[in-house]
Amino acid sequence: MKFVTVADIKSIFRDEKFVINDITQTIDGAISLQNAKANQSLTKISWINDTNALTIQPKELTLGLLVLTSGAFEKLKSANCNFLVVSNPRAIFFKIIKHFFPSSKKPAGIEKTAYIHPSSYIGKDCYLGHGVVVEENCFVGDHTVIMHNTCILAGTQIGENVIIGCNNTIGNYGFGYEKDERGQYELLEHIGNVIIHDGVEIHNNTCIDRGVLDNTEIFENAKIDNLVHIAHGVVIEKNSVIIANAMIAGSARIGENSWIAPSVSIKNKLKIAPNTFTGIGATVLKDTAENQTYIGNPAVTLEEHKRWSVIKKKLN
Repeated sequence: MKFVTVADIKSIFRDEKFVINDITQTIDGAISLQNAKANQSLTKISWINDTNALTIQPKELTLGLLVLTSGAFEKLKSANCNFLVVSNPRAIFFKIIKHFFPSSKKPAGIEKTAYIHPSSYIGKDCYLGHGVVVEENCFVGDHTVIMHNTCILAGTQIGENVIIGCNNTIGNYGFGYEKDERGQYELLEHIGNVIIHDGVEIHNNTCIDRGVLDNTEIFENAKIDNLVHIAHGVVIEKNSVIIANAMIAGSARIGENSWIAPSVSIKNKLKIAPNTFTGIGATVLKDTAENQTYIGNPAVTLEEHKRWSVIKKKLN
């Protein structure tokens, strides 16, 4: 078990505001507020948002360190805690966890059951898990992790500090067919590749198809959840989040900083503008406007949805 002190945390986050009762207090891990109990969590760190702070009685709270906003601190300052007062408690809390209590990280290496084609390049300090397949002419940048049973097909390019989970298929051909002279469907040749830029994270059981002519491309710091389908020729721009069960059809483009919610479907060739936010299960059939929230099937802006809701109530 790892131990740090409040002083250790303060030394790393020295530009933040600490309110300290005992700077020598040891911290051995994190705990959620709902599981923290008075006088039993003195060696734990947690965080709280302003809404939940209203439901907590200070006398019920004992923690080695609580990360919270200034407003929440005013409500809870008499609790038996050391405090770290910040504007974004959740973000700072997880920075502390990442620095002092990271989950077990795979050491660099290639498992014996992995297969790498001789023509492919694997950068330094990478980890390739059991059953990983890297076909011909692939490139994998430094410090990248590819977990068990993931298949990286021919020509795929992967940047540095990328994390790819288990059971993914990246770079296979997409679902593209054309009828021949007999009226029978024939698969289109897919001569594009998949390009994954630095800092991308792809979780488990996700499929990313290679492009038909142009590349499928995922830019820096995009995050892709489990069970996502990204079709041929899709472009996902920087810092976008694609959440579980989302389906992005061929040649769609997802703008920077967009949030594609669980079970969202996006029609082929659409342009999702930067900073688009979609609600759960939205079916997007038209290009979106920047800085808007879209919900429903077919998806409309939140403002339009509210207007239609008023009209429907009047009709009823």
